[in-house]
Amino acid sequence: MLATCATESLRNRLMVTLAYDGALRREELVQLDVEDFEPAHRLIHLRAETTKSQRAREVAFGTTSSQLFVAYLRERRTLFGRLDGPLFRSTSNRNCGAPLSASSWSKTVESIARRAGAARLSTHTFRHLRLTDLARADWTIDQIAQYAGHRDLVTTMRYIQLSGRELAARFHRANTTIHADRERLLASLLEER
Repeated sequence: MLATCATESLRNRLMVTLAYDGALRREELVQLDVEDFEPAHRLIHLRAETTKSQRAREVAFGTTSSQLFVAYLRERRTLFGRLDGPLFRSTSNRNCGAPLSASSWSKTVESIARRAGAARLSTHTFRHLRLTDLARADWTIDQIAQYAGHRDLVTTMRYIQLSGRELAARFHRANTTIHADRERLLASLLEER
């Protein structure tokens, strides 16, 4: 899938990385404004009016997204002559310079999925993958819910797709730690008083 994405336009590559990094919903992604970005801290400020929960939140973006962002802003200035306003703009002859729509982003991802042979890839896949990766990185469910903008932890749990092997490895790590703590406590019984 990434090999297919590498053949996409600069705009589309940036959209893929931001969709993943920020665990962004389709509508949140296409409504990003240039002013929503804080490049020095690699943060995106999601405005309340652009989120499903109608609550503002901040998400981070990585080094690759940062580099693509700078390159895309340069290209965007050349194409449209402006740097402010909606970040993602159409390059089609029919509506050149207009803000990119959610359906256009969906069509882009469908095209990537078809060419990559990844039938189950959708705009929401990036969100699922990111939230699962945060769980793999030992974020708490509360932290993941805050990052995702979920009000209900049950919703967050639906996003996290850990394999049986991952869960077993976590169990064994936790059990080893607990077992070592218990052994230390029990070792006090070896001391005569």
